[in-house]
Amino acid sequence: MRRFLGRVDRFPGQGYVKGITTQIERSGIGWLAAGLLAAAPVAADSLVLTTASYPPFNFQAESGELDGISVRVLDALLEAAEVEADIRMLPWRRAHAEARAQAGTCVFSTTRTAEREDRFAWVGPLVANQWHAFALEGSDVDADSLEALQHYRVGGQRDDAVTLFLQDRGIAVDVAPDDRLNARKLAADRIDVWVSGEYLAPWYARQEGVGELRSLFAFHDTVMSLACHPETDRTLLDRMQEELDAMRSDGRHAAIVREVLDSNGEAHE
Repeated sequence: MRRFLGRVDRFPGQGYVKGITTQIERSGIGWLAAGLLAAAPVAADSLVLTTASYPPFNFQAESGELDGISVRVLDALLEAAEVEADIRMLPWRRAHAEARAQAGTCVFSTTRTAEREDRFAWVGPLVANQWHAFALEGSDVDADSLEALQHYRVGGQRDDAVTLFLQDRGIAVDVAPDDRLNARKLAADRIDVWVSGEYLAPWYARQEGVGELRSLFAFHDTVMSLACHPETDRTLLDRMQEELDAMRSDGRHAAIVREVLDSNGEAHE
């Protein structure tokens, strides 16, 4: 019998993980709540996973359960590959830093960019993510290109790939430590435009009760993956990649995407 680093529960017919603040038992994968993971060594055939709130890919539901497209996909990958894992939900900057600093540690969902390519070993893509510029429905903002954003106050999340993409192109971005805060800034007329993921911004806008958003334009297509310290055991990651490829081929991945989006009222193809 395995010695698990953490405990996890899966609900029948679901692929999500329960227990951000408590530990619950299921034989298979070990997940630990934020703040419960000490600086313990990573055992063979095990990983430490860090993540941050980025719905609908990874987020803490009102019930306290960790859920999302990436969470459910990773749950299936870890089980099929017979890999144990502990999870920590952290602020994005810290989640990213820990994966860069410690072998056997991975962060998700991470946008795969040219700048990050050689810093990590990758399993993916877990999800696709299109970047949009949003304004409040009914606002008089009129922009259809990145160049046009120069005339507006633009908000984004600190250290996020979307924000870095704009800053690299000379566009000033008023950054917030959490993308959720940009919904409030938009409603308070502190910014005119919010640059974020196609699902994330409308999700947070609904949660914050700021009204409907209007997509001004989409400006970049990306994929998000599991990004692991480059000294992480490649054998484990290869097993997970093989299962992910199989899930995409046989339709299980698409089914998870539909299930999560449907359960949260998101539009999708």
